[in-house]
Amino acid sequence: SDLIEMDEVKTLGFDWEFGHEELALEVASYANNGCLYIGLHNKTEEGFEQFGDLTVNLPMSSMIPPEPNEAYIDNFSSKEKLRFIKAHKLGDILPEVGFSGYCTYAKVAFDMERLRDLDPKGVEEYLQRRKEQDAPKKETKPKKRKHEQKER
Repeated sequence: SDLIEMDEVKTLGFDWEFGHEELALEVASYANNGCLYIGLHNKTEEGFEQFGDLTVNLPMSSMIPPEPNEAYIDNFSSKEKLRFIKAHKLGDILPEVGFSGYCTYAKVAFDMERLRDLDPKGVEEYLQRRKEQDAPKKETKPKKRKHEQKER
């Protein structure tokens, strides 16, 4: 079976109002735009259960498309999530934020090597998908030469 041995999965401690959890990270991408998705799974005696999302998928219209390692942090327990990111050196909290409706979302530049350490397969697949997605776009937009832009 391709079920990963539970003991091989690295977990990180997460503290929030309901106590302490040992969480595993799942790295993937959002289907509609390929942006970085990070899910959280807590370790129970029966195995791993979906605990929640570390990231949130914001509509592209409300933001500059993030770099491959950037993502917005889900608002649910966001203070604890940002503390978790800092405590485990998962990435840097950026000054800019994302907006959706009346909410603002913290933006984090994740350390992809650190994520790879926690979910090697997920990170590989994510980066591969980003590469495939970004490749054609670059070819379709030729850069204007400087002198062409000056002419009115």
